Parts: sequence; C-alpha cells; structure tokens
Amino acid sequence: MEFYFLPPYSPELNRIEMLWRKIKYEWLPFKQMEPEELENEIDKIHKGFSSEYNLTFC
Repeated sequence: MEFYFLPPYSPELNRIEMLWRKIKYEWLPFKQMEPEELENEIDKIHKGFSSEYNLTFC
C-alpha cells in the first residue's frame, strides 16, 4: 500500500475542473449572456462533445 499526500484543494487532479476550465475559457463565447442563452450554449457543447469539442486528459 502506498500513501500519497493530496492537498485539500487540487483542481489539477479533478477532471471536472479541467472540463469546466476548457468550457469557460475556450469553448464559450466571452460575452454577457442571459440564463437561457447560456443554457443553449452549454447544450450546444454537450451535443458536439467528442465531434466538435474534444478534451484529452494528459
């Protein structure tokens, strides 16, 4: 058995944090949006995931 020290908050080890960073800074347009518009943009990303939007965990 091996033990690894993990800091209390380590976003670089959490895959969902990597995904949200990609969505926020690369895939979503940088503009103010109404809630409906934001939901539509996120739905668009969801539908295009793995064809138009790709994420690699390396």
